[in-house]
Amino acid sequence: MKYETLKDLKKEIHQQIAGLMSKNCVLLNTPNHVNIGDILIWQGEIDFLKSINIEPSYTTSNFNFDWRDFDEEILILLHGGGNFGDIWEYHQEFRKEVIKKYPNNPILIFPQSVEYNNKETIKEDAILFSKHENITICARDSHSYTLLKEHFKNNTILMVPDMAFCMDIAKKPNKPNKNILLLKRNDREISETISYNNLEKIEILDWPTFNPSFKNSYYRVIEKLSKVFSKPALSKNRIDTTFGFCVKRDKDWQINSGIQFISNYNYVASTRLHGHILSLLLNVSSVMIDNSYGKNSRFYDTWLKDIPQSSLVKSTEEIAEKLKPL
Repeated sequence: MKYETLKDLKKEIHQQIAGLMSKNCVLLNTPNHVNIGDILIWQGEIDFLKSINIEPSYTTSNFNFDWRDFDEEILILLHGGGNFGDIWEYHQEFRKEVIKKYPNNPILIFPQSVEYNNKETIKEDAILFSKHENITICARDSHSYTLLKEHFKNNTILMVPDMAFCMDIAKKPNKPNKNILLLKRNDREISETISYNNLEKIEILDWPTFNPSFKNSYYRVIEKLSKVFSKPALSKNRIDTTFGFCVKRDKDWQINSGIQFISNYNYVASTRLHGHILSLLLNVSSVMIDNSYGKNSRFYDTWLKDIPQSSLVKSTEEIAEKLKPL
């Protein structure tokens, strides 16, 4: 099937999973950090559920979850993203603990990119998941879907676009005053085969929440305190046992920061999947650069290759070629 507009992707999400939702649900593993991309996914999940008149009775990050008991009819929703596997181990460990703790609750994992470096680990995870009789895993690209279908045979596997496409977002709220942004991540997913040193006339930055400003430093201190004081024994003495010291981790502030950041530019080249997705949602011209293990290209080939505003590059030469006319 060809997906030629962002509305097509949003429609696909609704067709795939709207019928699986329940008004009696909770949403776990929501982000408690300053990566705007994960916050955009979370907002998309909220807006998707709101569009079908559902509001989770309880929402929490993995750090602040108090492992309370749930009635067996409650649907457990697990936040989507790009951390299913052994690249970002902590989130996968949390999912596995949820599966063990709630063997009788239906569980749905919002769209995830899947990557394993260790073949034994995927076998171990598949065995654990197979012991639960009602898990639906949404794969975020065709590679992840194939991998899950091959190994997680006892679970329902769907292929669903990223939840950020369900965000209710205004187009380009201000006139851009800068030319080209290279949104460059600085973590284990950056591709080492691409050099950015010879690119001229562009501003190279990561998400604004990663910049060493006073406000960002403040939020990082709060984040660390929240993690330290998120243990069940301590959480009973806090007012907000769901999000620690932060009210929903200042979600709206992060989203608005991302929108303002992208909207400042006429053109965005992004090493981050959600830098590209947010650019598309804001109608800002953009190209996506592949990450270290092909997550971005897999997503592009699955959902974005027929969308006119979207393109992908895999080398320094291709980046330079794309930026040459600008």
